Amino acid sequence: MTKNDINKLSSSDKLMAVFIAVLVAVIPLVCTLDQVAIRADEMNVVRSGSAVNDIFSHGKSVLIIVMGVVMAVFMAFQILSKDGFTINFRSIPVILAGAYIVLALLSSVFSKYKLVSFKGASERYEGFWVWLCYMIFMIIAMAFSQNIKRLKTAVACLMISGIAVGIVGILQFMGFNIFTTDIFARIIMGDKYNGSPMNIRFDSVFATLYNPNCAGMYFGMMFSALGVMALLMPFKKKSKWVMTALAVVLGICAVGTHSVGGIMGICAGVCISGAAAICYYVFKLKNKNAAVFSLAAIIVIAAVIVSLFATNAVIAQKIRVITDALENRGALDTSASFYEDMDVDGMKGIIITKSGEYSIDYAEQATQFMHNGIVLDPVEIRDMETEGGKQYIFNEDGITWNMYLYNDIATIVADDNKGTETYFMFGEKDGKLNVLDKFGEPVDITVPAESFGFEGVERLGSNRGYIWSRSIPLLKKHILLGSGPDSFVLEFPQNDIRSKLRFLGNPYVIVDKPHNMFLQTGINTGILSLLVMLALFVYYIVKTLKKVFCSKDSNVLTAIRLGIMAGVIAYLFAGITTDSVVSVAPVFWTMLGIGLGANMVTDTEEV
Repeated sequence: MTKNDINKLSSSDKLMAVFIAVLVAVIPLVCTLDQVAIRADEMNVVRSGSAVNDIFSHGKSVLIIVMGVVMAVFMAFQILSKDGFTINFRSIPVILAGAYIVLALLSSVFSKYKLVSFKGASERYEGFWVWLCYMIFMIIAMAFSQNIKRLKTAVACLMISGIAVGIVGILQFMGFNIFTTDIFARIIMGDKYNGSPMNIRFDSVFATLYNPNCAGMYFGMMFSALGVMALLMPFKKKSKWVMTALAVVLGICAVGTHSVGGIMGICAGVCISGAAAICYYVFKLKNKNAAVFSLAAIIVIAAVIVSLFATNAVIAQKIRVITDALENRGALDTSASFYEDMDVDGMKGIIITKSGEYSIDYAEQATQFMHNGIVLDPVEIRDMETEGGKQYIFNEDGITWNMYLYNDIATIVADDNKGTETYFMFGEKDGKLNVLDKFGEPVDITVPAESFGFEGVERLGSNRGYIWSRSIPLLKKHILLGSGPDSFVLEFPQNDIRSKLRFLGNPYVIVDKPHNMFLQTGINTGILSLLVMLALFVYYIVKTLKKVFCSKDSNVLTAIRLGIMAGVIAYLFAGITTDSVVSVAPVFWTMLGIGLGANMVTDTEEV
């Protein structure tokens, strides 16, 4: 094959490039208002009602599956016709991806929650079919990127993604949220548009990626990848300056997300790949000037990022809470909210707050609501026609307490001056008073959920300490097979009511994700599948470093390899505090595939 052949894209190459651009640049932008039926597995277990309105996840998951089918069929025809690039099914990444899919499939087949396992949980939709598509994306992106021209085209697709999502993010950073505009409401809501803009607001940048944590994961990954590429790309390359400008935008967006996971990812990705680059210049090229320049540039980048985060009040506060907790264990073991605990004493339902004890006395026919033993007089009493009970309204401590009494059930709804409603439910069954779950079933609150670690720092990382401590014990049940892809919400001890009130501020909040990609994988598809996935990541990083130091390839190719590695590492470190989601994962798995493909490219000349 001649050099001209290598630097040409065939018609099938161009079509596959379009597919890759859709994966990394279009899927993250998809936002559609869909009314999606709740899975039967979730009904009256973690959710009530018949459907949920979804904007950020369902449309993306549908397009992921469509693209997975289209790309797999296209690739199959190409392999059978022996026309164009192909896949080496004996390569280690393909074998590991296949092993993961087999384990995920077995976890789904033997799961108690088959509907969720295959189709995904409500508002997440990351079931088996989506995970199968992730592996398809990675394998095809790897095969596509195995010559220099296609590799550079794949990198261009990543740049298009950064531009598209970065525009939305930078507008939000500047105070312009497209979700509050009438035009965007018409696009997203379609025929469901009611004449009013949507009220989707976060206090930080979230782009179109579900929430600021997911946005932090994306922007941290993309900034690290394109920033390192821009730093290491030869000066004569025009792409260096385009990447530099784009990295600035992505870095600003990353800061604007206020995501600690994004910070961790950037620090890890840039520092590890930067250190590799310095060693490359010193020990392989023996170019001290380039090494000094790279070191200075990394120090400047680090200083700028640190200063931006340090001057960000939200980020500074989050970091301060984390450091204080680690230095003084036990500092975060108390309730962060006004409500501290709930209990039952005989026929008395008790809510413990920072200003004392509120209680309902069922011995007095549940008509008495007391504060520190003093009976309160309701300011209003209403009949509930549909339920056949009564609503009593009290005002105390600046809180409106609503007591609903019907069918031996008492629901207390505390509405504070910030508009936050907190529910407490008690009910009588077989002559005994119980705390109830959100569906009216008795809960034995004297038996706490099993926990491991994080004692005294449960509120660490926006309450992640509590969630991790209750998630880790679930791993021992899923050594070989998991509970099923996306089924974490059904495995987590949702009836851990007292601890939820204490550490999450709401006894009935549903914990639908572990805020840790690795815990998520271990529980959903099993520890064995997690080990397979970790082996894939380790293989990629080791192979990349080996290629950088042992091959005689061009500086352009080295810049691409180390840049992609920086992005992958940034995503993995952000995954310590963030989950895999359909908004970001397609970009990551495609980027990983591009990185694996880059390690199979031979390019000894500057191109």
